[in-house]
Amino acid sequence: MNAEGNRANVAEPPTRENGSEMIFCRSCEQLVPAGSLYCPHCCGKDGRRGAIRRGAFIGGVFGLLAGGLAAAVWSTIVGPEQATGEPVVTITLACAAIGVVLGAIHNRKE
Repeated sequence: MNAEGNRANVAEPPTRENGSEMIFCRSCEQLVPAGSLYCPHCCGKDGRRGAIRRGAFIGGVFGLLAGGLAAAVWSTIVGPEQATGEPVVTITLACAAIGVVLGAIHNRKE
């Protein structure tokens, strides 16, 4: 195999009319300018939507962890007879919802 044969198999990156290179976003599979820090289709023109989603996800994960810990502490305080499944799930999901809201608010750009 020669070097010229290898170059023939390599696809050229798509370009815009003005000559700037474009890449595909892995999330939405649309063309995005190669130098972009974020996808304008997924994250909005200023990146705010992506930051809020990331913050909500991370806040939800920490909320679930904190809710599970709070439910475990609450069930040891009240005893296993009083700690049925409904209050434990309610505590865990309420903490997760609070975490989602707080994470989204925290990562909002001003």
